[in-house]
Amino acid sequence: MKALGYIELISSVDSNNGSVAELNILPGEKTPWHYHTLFSETFKVLKGTLEVGNGTNVIHLKQGDTATIMPNEKHYYHNVSTEECIITTTIDPGNKNFENALLILKGLANDRLSTNAGTPQRFTDLVLFVYLSNSRMVGFQKIAEPLFNFFAKAAIKKGKLDILIQKYCT
Repeated sequence: MKALGYIELISSVDSNNGSVAELNILPGEKTPWHYHTLFSETFKVLKGTLEVGNGTNVIHLKQGDTATIMPNEKHYYHNVSTEECIITTTIDPGNKNFENALLILKGLANDRLSTNAGTPQRFTDLVLFVYLSNSRMVGFQKIAEPLFNFFAKAAIKKGKLDILIQKYCT
């Protein structure tokens, strides 16, 4: 059976200053509008195409194209094509929690515990992913952010994050 989630850490904050991961984005896979406060995020398309919303712009990246999202800039990505997209994402400065979030996300996909859009199916996994990835919600979803943080911290206290890290990040 072909893996749904592919990820390879190219550079980790553990051994370097930055976080760089190569990963796949399947057809239909997407994120909602969000932003990060702690780092910039650069997408580079290695294969396929990727739609990236950045502020008020929507761009379609193809092989060799890059887009950098600065901290606090709202953005999303969406593979609107029928082909798998392979990208590198560079986080600057590097962030171990973000690395773990991506590893967990792709591990959940391989275990068929995420939707076709790439969203974790279990609420606990979703709130932990949002928390780890430093993803901040925008629009009406912003009102759910304190609730997500509350449940993420409760799941961490119960050891749920440790279980995910042990399963998908080691």
